[in-house]
Amino acid sequence: GRCGYRMTTYVSGTNNEKVFQFNQFFYDAYRTWGVYFAHAYRDLRAYAGDNWSNREKTKLEQQNRMILELNKIRRVVNLYSGYERENRTATVCAPVEGSDVQTADQMSNLLYYVYDKANADYIISEAFEHSLKTGLSIIGLYMDYSRDKINGDIKMYWKPFNALMIDPYFTKRDLSDCDQCSTRDLLSKEQIKGLLPWIDPAQIDMLPTGIRDNKYQYLGIYRQYNSTYIAKNLCTYDQYWKRITVEQKYLVDLVTGVSEEWSGDKDAEKELMKRLSELPHDRLRLIKSHKRTVELNIIVSGQLMYTGPDPTGLDNFPFIPVLLYHEPLIDTFELKIQGIVRSVRDAQRQYNRRHSQIIDIMESIINTGWITKNGAVLDPNMLMQAGQGRQVVVNEGYDVNADVREISPPNIPPGYLQYQDIIDKNIMEIPGASDELLGLSSVGDSQVSGKLAEVRASNGLKGNRGIFDNLEQSKKYLGKLVIECIQKNYSPGKIQRILGEEPSEQFLSGQFEEYDCAIKQAVKTPTQREAYYYQLLQLLSLGAPIPWDKVLEVAPIQGSTKLHEILAQQQEQQQQAAQIEQEQMQMQ
Repeated sequence: GRCGYRMTTYVSGTNNEKVFQFNQFFYDAYRTWGVYFAHAYRDLRAYAGDNWSNREKTKLEQQNRMILELNKIRRVVNLYSGYERENRTATVCAPVEGSDVQTADQMSNLLYYVYDKANADYIISEAFEHSLKTGLSIIGLYMDYSRDKINGDIKMYWKPFNALMIDPYFTKRDLSDCDQCSTRDLLSKEQIKGLLPWIDPAQIDMLPTGIRDNKYQYLGIYRQYNSTYIAKNLCTYDQYWKRITVEQKYLVDLVTGVSEEWSGDKDAEKELMKRLSELPHDRLRLIKSHKRTVELNIIVSGQLMYTGPDPTGLDNFPFIPVLLYHEPLIDTFELKIQGIVRSVRDAQRQYNRRHSQIIDIMESIINTGWITKNGAVLDPNMLMQAGQGRQVVVNEGYDVNADVREISPPNIPPGYLQYQDIIDKNIMEIPGASDELLGLSSVGDSQVSGKLAEVRASNGLKGNRGIFDNLEQSKKYLGKLVIECIQKNYSPGKIQRILGEEPSEQFLSGQFEEYDCAIKQAVKTPTQREAYYYQLLQLLSLGAPIPWDKVLEVAPIQGSTKLHEILAQQQEQQQQAAQIEQEQMQMQ
């Protein structure tokens, strides 16, 4: 069957060259990535509310002091994540000058459909929020054949930094200069049987379970006490992509330079050559060349189960990274990729430390202690009393002023509490956030108009506009992958069923996306029908002669059927009145 695995090579074994290449790639890359993984893991724990080291916790416990964790980092991350969720954009196709508008509209409608069915908005937001914490995540595509057994359905996923291993020498956000990548999942044997239907189930049942290597050491399950026991019913499911070069035939137009891949068999090629020889011109040629593509290797519990093209049919990696701060020119990897948490981690630690010291000082003021001679007080427990109505009885023969004296409490240094406010403000301002981002003013005038608050929030974001621009760029690259995946997998019949109309001739051409349309971000609406509705309203406001019945057809309101009936009755009454008037004029 088709099932996405065309031109498939089925293999199995442990001492395979592909497994050796995967192991060599992983350990070589980890030597470079290791310092980043350590810092990203600390960033993730800092966001979750763990900023004290074990040594500091032990010291505080020995001093009978509170271990305070006043998490201010979560507020900053949620601020940017919430803004992105409130201002989501839709990925659409816009026709380039002189190109087919109908085809671009059809592609946009298909993108709406795929993104909605794949729950893309939520997945993109989750990946972006994770990149705010650690600096790196990916958004990927896969084919789901559970409902459509022939064409499949395009679905999306996201993975965190600790489930990835990317070629450490990549510099471009679309991974065009990346040679190798891998991801890991921990799956049950039943899940693996569903993903690898061509493998004998008995062979999968014989696979060893548990984690038996030292790869992906920062996955959450690895940090637990006994990961082998916890994952005793799970298998490691590794996907290893590698760029390769293969032979490919192309049908080339010598005048325009446009080329199309040709993958026909010998009989089809013979028929093609016959037709080319009958053409009056010699501008079309069938040439043999090479192309860069991606080879996927699936390794389960250390055994190679599949090697061949990616099931999506893409010639690129089927995922796009979401990078927050990426400095490819820096050689140290703990600085090359960062999230927002990295810049405020130290400020959060200082805030916790100062707050713990302030509470310790305030508690010492309440009961600083006493200096007494032995036997001067009738009951030493009296000295431990707190609150009002304390009573201390001094034995006879002792001087109250000389033999029993309360320790003077230390004075809180001037500015100590003000410094704590400064640290709190730094946690917001260091990553580029501020009160203006919340619509407030730094001078405290909260009684302002909604428009002024909106302008202040917009101005507050300009300092970090780059991270949202990077996200839009990643979404643009993802849109290109989705379009290519649609053209490689969806049949014209499925496309017609989705669109409700015949796809245009240019739709299935691999050249349209390259030359005739541009992937861009548009205002996000729940459906393409609402987007069309708002565009009609904009045209109406400019004076376009659009009938109201056409506007009501796409209006996202309840009771539109009743409105159609009322509008139809009005039009009928107007026609009758016009007909009566015309008859009267004829009689006159």
